[in-house]
Amino acid sequence: MSAPGPAPGSVAERLNWLFDVVVARDPATGAWRPYTNAEAGGTVVEQLRAGATAEPGQLAALAEFFGVDPAFFGDDKAVVDRIRDELLIRALRECGFLSYLICRMSVPTATQREQLRRAILRERAVIGTLRTWHDDRRAEEEPGHDGGTTGMTSTPMSISQLHGLCRKLVDDLGLNTPFGPHDLCDRLAKLRGRRIKVKATDLGGTSGVGHLAPSRDVDRIFVERDSPAPQQSLVIFHEVMHIVRDHLALGDTFTCGVGAAEDPAAGAYADWREWEAEVGARELARLAQQRPKPNRLPHAAGSADHSIAGAFGFTYGR
Repeated sequence: MSAPGPAPGSVAERLNWLFDVVVARDPATGAWRPYTNAEAGGTVVEQLRAGATAEPGQLAALAEFFGVDPAFFGDDKAVVDRIRDELLIRALRECGFLSYLICRMSVPTATQREQLRRAILRERAVIGTLRTWHDDRRAEEEPGHDGGTTGMTSTPMSISQLHGLCRKLVDDLGLNTPFGPHDLCDRLAKLRGRRIKVKATDLGGTSGVGHLAPSRDVDRIFVERDSPAPQQSLVIFHEVMHIVRDHLALGDTFTCGVGAAEDPAAGAYADWREWEAEVGARELARLAQQRPKPNRLPHAAGSADHSIAGAFGFTYGR
């Protein structure tokens, strides 16, 4: 049985967290790696990470080494949390993300930060080197989105408008029902000329939560790998609605959506963009499960009988 980790908020927990989030960088190659205990202070740091009591001056020295405000090791929890958020945003930008949204369900702030920490570790393992586009002044002049498909304004759509938008989207993409979320993403990506990558990964067991992470050349959607397929589909449709409605055009580039209500029509959302995405997601999920209409099916061998049979789920052999 493994030993329990350091207590949340302890010096050991904060120090271990820094080793995860703040990394060393090779100035020549851009490759990154975690700092070692030896680089940060040797045996003393190893002992502190294991739970030893800090001596005067040690924490200030560690804060200077990691380039953080010494208040990170202080007693003001609000200040500590603010510093955590600033470091997470910096690390996410280093990974090349323009935005990072956690959507659909209300999760505690501490859980949100843990999910972002996992995301940073996951992305670093994939790309291997820091991305430095954010250091280029041009990045500040370019929008943090590429434009949606509807010319989104700051005025929310009504339920009927959102349902109409979803039906039009399905028609414009040439999707025949039933269809899956991956089919929709593939066709939408081709329409927009911008990739959409969907990945099932470990989000800490938060099966109802979706992550949307746009970077310069791709929109990434993350879903919990252990959640049922229908749940994953709904999450993907939710993130697609954020893309279609160009919700990120309004800023708030690193935010978390307030939790979804049981009935999205009730409007129980602090952020109307989350409400729009959820209403649209449920309509897309409904459309995706519809049986095809006979007049939308190809006429195999010139026979309408094949189209009618297909509408009821029957197929003909060769």
